[in-house]
Amino acid sequence: MERKARLLLASLGVLGLLAFAPSAQAAFGLEGLVAAPANTDAGAHSDFHTHLEVTSPGDQLRDLTVSLPPGLSGNPQSVPKCPVKNLNADTCPATSQVGTTSVRLTAMSSVPLTVEGSVYNLVPGAGEPARLGIVLRPPDPSHLLLPPIIMQVRVKLRPDFGLDTILTDLPKNAAILNLIPTAIAINSVDLDLKGAFMSNPSSCGTQTTRFSARSWAMAESDSPATGSATFESTKCSSQPYDPKASLRVDGNGDPLSSGSRPTVTSVITQSAGQANNKRAAVLLPNTIGVDGARFENACLAADFQAGTCADDTQVGNAKAVSPLLDSELSGPVYVVATDALPKIGVDLRGTLPLKILGSTGLKHGRVETVFDGLPDLPLSKFELKFPGGPTGLLRVVGNVCASTSTFDADFTSQAGQTLSRTLPTTPVGTCPGGGNGQGNQVRKPSARIKVSGAKRHRPRVTIRVRSGGSPMRSVKIRLPGALKLGRDAAAHLIVKANDRRIRGKKRLIVKGRILRLRRLPGKGAAALMVRIRPGAIARPRAAKKGRKLIFRVRILRVGQKMVSLKVPVRAKR
Repeated sequence: MERKARLLLASLGVLGLLAFAPSAQAAFGLEGLVAAPANTDAGAHSDFHTHLEVTSPGDQLRDLTVSLPPGLSGNPQSVPKCPVKNLNADTCPATSQVGTTSVRLTAMSSVPLTVEGSVYNLVPGAGEPARLGIVLRPPDPSHLLLPPIIMQVRVKLRPDFGLDTILTDLPKNAAILNLIPTAIAINSVDLDLKGAFMSNPSSCGTQTTRFSARSWAMAESDSPATGSATFESTKCSSQPYDPKASLRVDGNGDPLSSGSRPTVTSVITQSAGQANNKRAAVLLPNTIGVDGARFENACLAADFQAGTCADDTQVGNAKAVSPLLDSELSGPVYVVATDALPKIGVDLRGTLPLKILGSTGLKHGRVETVFDGLPDLPLSKFELKFPGGPTGLLRVVGNVCASTSTFDADFTSQAGQTLSRTLPTTPVGTCPGGGNGQGNQVRKPSARIKVSGAKRHRPRVTIRVRSGGSPMRSVKIRLPGALKLGRDAAAHLIVKANDRRIRGKKRLIVKGRILRLRRLPGKGAAALMVRIRPGAIARPRAAKKGRKLIFRVRILRVGQKMVSLKVPVRAKR
């Protein structure tokens, strides 16, 4: 206690003398603004430096918003997140640190201090894409004079899809010895974020960061102090760019005949590290048309932006996956009325809500949907699904299963790169003439079974099932009584679907005489192989050589009814 008293008297004496030093005060404002990456290559993961100076520190900086250019972002999924309670206790793990900061401030009006600090990736609040935490540690390891200063930075998406980082109610006082409040004023701020956390825009040209600040001395009606800093993005064309697309037409169990209304799903995917899409256009095959009557009932543009579209204007659903987010975005798709042709409005909801408008029209007699001006944000997957049924938006107008039923996908990156693809449609269900969309007829599935090793009382069973055209979703195999399986049979089974090994209790269920395979990988299996090794059979002597064994196989295929097969087999030596 005596040591604290001496420190208190000494510090108050020095600060009190300095408090009378005269100082000139300019109008509150910002100057010396810098916001630039160390490496300006488009799409690069580069350290990002920000600097600002306050022209009238005595007015005390209160609120600061730094508006990053669209496409410049940090990835909160790239490092662990620190809970807010740890930030407040200054115990965030080092693995959650994403940057450093240095703040020059003045205490008691005249004592200059340079305070170093750390920037952490915080657990965001509900509905937030990200949140940062800052801990400023005054140059006193004991924290007797000034304790750490702790702040939180909110992150918000702007209408132009750029991110705002927002600091509000910055502290204007600090408690000496945790007892006596003393005024503090920020003179300048340097903030450096790590390249492993940050990504440059994938577009080229001038990138502008805007600053807006208010002081504690300002009235609420006063305009904020503003400023900006720029840098030039370079080497756009060197970015990889290879988006993929698929189109699935699902009859939902009904034949894909002319006039039917299937569920149509288009998916666009991109690998990490590519330039982001600026424009994406999908031209449907000439075998898919649109029901124009559905466009007569449209949501007003203002209602779409407000999120109040009526249910009967919804025509589909959308999903988007971004490496920047810990969960997917999803939401409804509406017909939106405009001055020209109706548009398709995608209302993605989640931690980074996005509203995107796409145009629709006819091109060479085919339906085309175009999304232009997409945000410079990485999307690893973007899915549009238009459900079928009586009120479905799209309908079959030709042989969607023919090999000539192709769709076109055209892409333009934020960097100006272009890519066009003509791709086959993926039909799911029974096609005209029994075709499966790949030029084959949908045949009855088949099963071939071989039992060997009976003479040595070490029976082995090999079961091969083929789909006959439409992929298999699930298969149930009932073994004969002589081949009942033991308790640890699963360890002695080899199961492959389309030559891929299947494991796990969720996909492979083994019980007594029953083998059940479900949730087959991908879009289903064309071929299935099951090998039962000797250790799996509970009573190996029961399967005698020459004995007739009856296997029963039930197969459920995509867009088809359940098929049951009875397969007689003779046990061989």
